[in-house]
Amino acid sequence: MPTDASGMQITANGPLRGGKTLLRRAAPLIIAGLFVLVMQDRLSGIDRAEVMQGLRAVSAGQWAQAILATALSFWAVARYDGLLHGLLGTGVPARAARLSGASAIAVSQTLGFGIVSGTLVRWRMLPALGSAGAARLSALVAASFLAGWAVFTALVLVVRPAPVAWLGPFQWGVLAAAAGAVMLSLCAPRLVLFGRALRLPSLRAMGTLLALTALDCLAAGAALYAVLPPGTAPGFALFLPAFLIALGAGLLSGTPGGVGPFEVTLLALLPQVDNAALLGGVLVWRAVYYALPACLGTAACARGRVAEGARDKPGLPLTPESLTTGQRGTLFNAPRAEAQLAYQGDKRLLADGRDRPEWVIARTGQTVVALGEPLLGDHGPALDRLITHARAAYRAPCLYKCSARMAAVARRRGFAALPIAREAHLVPASFAVQAPGFRQLRRKLRKAEQAGLRIEAPRHLPIARMRAVNAAWCAENGGARGFSMGMFCPRHLGRQRVFLAWIGDDLIGFASFHVGAREQTLDLMRQRGDAPDGTMHALIVAAIAQAAAEGCPRLSLAAVPFDGPLASAALARLRHRLAPAGLRQFKSAFAPEWETLYIAAPSRLALAVAGAEITREILRPPAEPGQYAPASR
Repeated sequence: MPTDASGMQITANGPLRGGKTLLRRAAPLIIAGLFVLVMQDRLSGIDRAEVMQGLRAVSAGQWAQAILATALSFWAVARYDGLLHGLLGTGVPARAARLSGASAIAVSQTLGFGIVSGTLVRWRMLPALGSAGAARLSALVAASFLAGWAVFTALVLVVRPAPVAWLGPFQWGVLAAAAGAVMLSLCAPRLVLFGRALRLPSLRAMGTLLALTALDCLAAGAALYAVLPPGTAPGFALFLPAFLIALGAGLLSGTPGGVGPFEVTLLALLPQVDNAALLGGVLVWRAVYYALPACLGTAACARGRVAEGARDKPGLPLTPESLTTGQRGTLFNAPRAEAQLAYQGDKRLLADGRDRPEWVIARTGQTVVALGEPLLGDHGPALDRLITHARAAYRAPCLYKCSARMAAVARRRGFAALPIAREAHLVPASFAVQAPGFRQLRRKLRKAEQAGLRIEAPRHLPIARMRAVNAAWCAENGGARGFSMGMFCPRHLGRQRVFLAWIGDDLIGFASFHVGAREQTLDLMRQRGDAPDGTMHALIVAAIAQAAAEGCPRLSLAAVPFDGPLASAALARLRHRLAPAGLRQFKSAFAPEWETLYIAAPSRLALAVAGAEITREILRPPAEPGQYAPASR
């Protein structure tokens, strides 16, 4: 049971900061002293001999019950750390995560200064985390446990009214905050606070954290309740609220094990229990729940590094600088060029057991979304690894815009699958604008030519002018789209094939394409409101000609929403917003073949949630600082 959220910063930058550090170290002792002063009248009447008599009255059976309850508590604590490792994507296997977490909490709850002592233990047992990673994990354990304790305590106080009146506002305030966190996880899981991007855990993760916290607190309370002298203990339903509040006092005080504030608060909230008997039980409880685990945790820490075995592969870093040449080659040789979206900044790469990129994925609030096809083409094992990764992240797996073959594999795994889009693609070498079926396209091209339109594909892009065109387009079309749709990202544009449309010295529009070994895919289309008719048609024709000259076997004009029957009018309105009929008509002018793409998830409910979250990501792309920062040109 994490006992405090205190930290300690050791600096030597002057007397002021040194004084703050000294005050922070002394604060727990000061708080404990104040608690003792407040309750001096209750403590002065306690006979030490009676306390020792109560301690000796604890039977072997009571000791055994307390030890079993302590074991259950640390079972929950160990899984708590394992869960947070999965959420952070550390790649540490579950066994190593649980052992190091239980050891860190056993030691830190006894020594105090939970974040510092917990960090040192985790760092020693899992050196691959590094000091920063261990500190981050320790801080997250402390903060999330405090939140879980507050919510569980508030729920208990709803069932059993607060022993003191002023706790009423506390419990309802905590429950309101918890409800707000649930709504944010559903509706706005990505937040930007003080310039930093924050992503809330999924509802499944929140629920599991709360359940583990509740089990930990219940078991800790049961361990103390088991060693109270027979005949002195109140009913457990009366004891539990008092224990939880006393536990919170100890947590917030920062004293080692909550010593002082815990005892004083428990005495105040259980006036009907004999003080000496209660303190005698607390002494036994501290021996069982604190001293024994601390000894075991210290022994585990002394052994040093935990044997981790094969590390999990939660994902690879996405910056081009951190990908190896072989990993970049896997992206380039992927079945679909849209795998290049991995470079756009809000995606990750999920690796197979040999560190090869296997999926382009994105985490939404409740879902891990895999875009397109497996990069290595091994559908069944790739889906199994995606499911395992999503389970570790406490999210549901989802396939988005996958092929019919991939959808069939998913259905055999019990997934629900529905058509979501239709992709237009053609063979560049077979495309001939003079063919009989392209009369409308030729008319568009003549209009563009008569307006003096000039198309070029430069090596160095005029980013400032392109940004102005993009801003004008966004202003006229209700803003940019995100996720799997084209985003104006200068760094990413530098990796793409870009075609520019000029009239004289004015940039009128541009189109960009993902480039892979097997295909090229249309990504971004932007043009000014005063662009002549046929501008975008001319840009696409130029791209097709260039792809044919390079021997590219396939060029994709990207996907449009599925045009078949939809389940509701709301979905139909959403389809129109994402891609009005004009876009489908525009792509049809090139006489492409159309391929149906699918969305798949483990259940209909998961499918609905994933669809809603993907829609939100498309309509409200992230605006995280630096994510779409300009490239230097």
